[in-house]
Amino acid sequence: MTSIRIFGRLAAAVAVIGVALHAGSLLAADGEALRALDKRIDGSAILNLVVSDGPIEPPPIAFTDEAGEELTLADYKGTPVAVHFWATWCFPCRAEMPTMDALQRELGDDLVILPLSLDRDGAPLVRNYYNDHDLVTLPVMIDEKMAAGRALRVHGIPATVFINAEGAEVARVLGDRDWSDPDVIELVRHIVE
Repeated sequence: MTSIRIFGRLAAAVAVIGVALHAGSLLAADGEALRALDKRIDGSAILNLVVSDGPIEPPPIAFTDEAGEELTLADYKGTPVAVHFWATWCFPCRAEMPTMDALQRELGDDLVILPLSLDRDGAPLVRNYYNDHDLVTLPVMIDEKMAAGRALRVHGIPATVFINAEGAEVARVLGDRDWSDPDVIELVRHIVE
């Protein structure tokens, strides 16, 4: 091989590595930007986000809607999604759900919240809970055997996993929050952009 060919291939390899490193630094910068936005003026965390250095492709998950129809994350591709794991028997979840309903009302079509209930008695129990607590915006969704939760490595509830419009996980929140707090709403707007 001539030295010009070797130099050409070497230059091409360096260019590919440079593009890959640049893309990686952009993804890391997005994670750093979210971490920076997750701070109040006093330095305390707004959501205490768990942010990766770049989007993570989630495994395929399935869950059911109130009618018993099976859905997957692929059904929501093109729209940012918050997959929220909760149950009616979980006291922190119960306190949090009205604020999650308020967040969905506030953000409208900018974010789809999928509140996956782990209740074994299924959709009728969850619908009764919604009716008793005036939850009118959120859909009834069921992950009865916590298959979706296990696939997404959720180890406790409540937990919320943010999926971007391309279908990749960008952040998660472990534990309950007041989703109607103005700082939280503003941060969630940044997450779904």
